[in-house]
Amino acid sequence: MRLFEDTGWWRGSNLYIHTSGAYIIHDGQSGCVAFTTGPTEFVSVPSGACTKRSLVGDDAEQASRFYPDLKYLGQFKETYRDPEGVRIRFWSSSQAPEVELPEIL
Repeated sequence: MRLFEDTGWWRGSNLYIHTSGAYIIHDGQSGCVAFTTGPTEFVSVPSGACTKRSLVGDDAEQASRFYPDLKYLGQFKETYRDPEGVRIRFWSSSQAPEVELPEIL
């Protein structure tokens, strides 16, 4: 899927799925946005989902090392030197490990 170049706030954001089934984009600045895909709609962020916890080890399910009840899916990254000219890509958890985001401002 090709992503729009004007990605704004979600550059560098991590994508997770909560145990409730809601997807969560965490931008590391202003917080989290939660949504579902069937039907597609914004929903309330589950309580405590974006509250950082103590660092724990990785497991086979790619559970987040930083947030409870979240499974890390990947990160949206800028790619200025991409040979295909694509400015932003989604890197899945199998391509790159979870990056710790700064505290919410």
